[in-house]
Amino acid sequence: MPLIADANCDGRGTAADFCAAIMASVDASKFPACRGADSFRGRPLIDRDFIPILADIFSTFAAPWTPTPNPSATITRTPNGTNTPTRTAPLTPSATASGTATVTPSSTPTPTPTDTSVPTLAPTQTATPTATATRTARATPTPTGIAYQLSGNWVAHWTGQICFLAGQPFNYLQDTTYQITAVQGQLDVAILNGARLGAGLPLDDTLTVHTTYRVLDQRVCPVTRVPEEYVFDYTFTFRTNGTGTATAHWTYGFNTNCAVCEVNDTAILYRVAGPK
Repeated sequence: MPLIADANCDGRGTAADFCAAIMASVDASKFPACRGADSFRGRPLIDRDFIPILADIFSTFAAPWTPTPNPSATITRTPNGTNTPTRTAPLTPSATASGTATVTPSSTPTPTPTDTSVPTLAPTQTATPTATATRTARATPTPTGIAYQLSGNWVAHWTGQICFLAGQPFNYLQDTTYQITAVQGQLDVAILNGARLGAGLPLDDTLTVHTTYRVLDQRVCPVTRVPEEYVFDYTFTFRTNGTGTATAHWTYGFNTNCAVCEVNDTAILYRVAGPK
């Protein structure tokens, strides 16, 4: 197709025609022998002057190419129906295979032995509480070992650090007598004639035991309607000469969104009776 605006007369529609058109516009003496530059020569250029150059580069005015479809390829592949009879042949054996699958009801008797084994779990669970009951009844002191030497009644003189609840004095630990019982090399700790703080507590190398005791108070948080809770973290260190020390980190109300308090206290221990 002949070029419309070959501004540099090189016989090709390229970006160089833009440069030639601009140069001829600024200086009319440029490209004197090129007739394609005459339409741009010696005048300011506007946007429409570049349309012919773009048409040469991208063949804008050329007739669009429309590919002719080749239907022979699709027609040749479509009527390949030879697979249809070969697929119908295996369908009949698959029907006999589905007939053999009807034997699956034989799997239904399998759950029946499973159901008969379920009642055997019940005696196993009922036997567990009896083992627990044996553990709680194990209150007979062992008359040998270091745990037996540390058993007895121990008095703790707490320093009485006050817990301030919402800025007001609330509570503190008072002097308390603890009953220490040796059970199979471990210690049970309880308040004398009161609550048991820990059972089966192991002694470490420093003859120390740790226990946590929780108890709900009768007061109820007015916001959440949850009963307030005390949490005591005790540490008792005993000596075979009947002296020892104790620490307590205790909190109140941390299980609610109401006012809370937290206290650390220490005590001196001495044994007043024992061993047990």
